[in-house]
Amino acid sequence: MTLNKFDPRARILFYLCLTSAIVFVNDLRWLAGFMVIGLGCLWLAHIPFKRTRQIWITIAVFTVFITATNLLFRTPTEAAQQFMRTVAMTGISLGILLSFDTGDIGVAFRQLGLPDRFAYTLDLTARFVPTLARDFRNTIDAQKARGYELEARDRSLKSIFTAGRRVIPLFVPVIVRAVLDAEDTTNAMDLRAFGTQPRTWLRVLHYHWWDYLLITAGVLVLIAVIAFFVRVRI
Repeated sequence: MTLNKFDPRARILFYLCLTSAIVFVNDLRWLAGFMVIGLGCLWLAHIPFKRTRQIWITIAVFTVFITATNLLFRTPTEAAQQFMRTVAMTGISLGILLSFDTGDIGVAFRQLGLPDRFAYTLDLTARFVPTLARDFRNTIDAQKARGYELEARDRSLKSIFTAGRRVIPLFVPVIVRAVLDAEDTTNAMDLRAFGTQPRTWLRVLHYHWWDYLLITAGVLVLIAVIAFFVRVRI
């Protein structure tokens, strides 16, 4: 069974329960268990490594920096806690979020009881971000074709900063186009009287027994962590 088989609402609730539990707990044994769960979610999502490779590289650099900082100013136990918490959160986030179909986000949050405006805002955002990234890539390719130099000539720090500074002006046309597209979408929705009354959604989600099982597992884990946290504090 893959994560895609579960109802989007079940995945959202499971994700919220687990991330809340990870924030609460500091015990290394619990964090080790959450690391296993996080990596298990990533494995069940069946996401190719090449799709998340860049994310893992960024997370690895960030984790090494945070761990080194904690080793300098805190105890090794606290450094290990931060390391395990970061790996667990990354695994769960990538596994749950990347298994989502963008078309399910709006209807999932609406059927969780959120207002139409909020649900549709999330739906538009999920569709807008990939479009924005595509426009930025197209802008970079177009400027390269015109001879605009964007790559560092060597590996010196000055050359890298120079190349990074040349990318900044390319954000202007992308942002301007994004603002114009957002304004067109807003005008179209206003003309159709969006938000004046409850709307219907084309797709209707239905829970299955395995969805209830996933939600129950997430809630039980959160309750167990809170009970453990309260007992330790007392």
